[in-house]
Amino acid sequence: MQVAERSGLVITQGLPVYEEMDGHHEPAPIYLSPETLPGVPFRIAVVDAAQLVGSPHADLHVHHEHDEIYLVATAGCRFTVETDADRVELASPASILIPAGTPHRLVVHAVETDTCPFLGILVEPLGQRPRGSTEDGAL
Repeated sequence: MQVAERSGLVITQGLPVYEEMDGHHEPAPIYLSPETLPGVPFRIAVVDAAQLVGSPHADLHVHHEHDEIYLVATAGCRFTVETDADRVELASPASILIPAGTPHRLVVHAVETDTCPFLGILVEPLGQRPRGSTEDGAL
């Protein structure tokens, strides 16, 4: 990986950087982090959900010091976020916030496109936030 400055721009090449993460079956491909872009306060891993269909990409695991946001902007991905207390079924485009300390894992069931970028974004805990709900309290 190379980080350089030119004309006031910061340019990073040679991505991704692979990092071991507790519970993950493979090193995570990191595209943005304090190491790849000095000063950013988050980490973004990107995987192709089309390559994950049918089996979890990680065991149930916890990020104690970070909230994690899953973001899938491409339509046509059906996936489940499993926690130790629940299973949340989603269809993209969608995002879900997993608070720090919550055991979780991702299971992709189907993808309607050849590729489907799936972002895992680790951020400092966001603290108390408003809790929305539907009329019956379920999604």
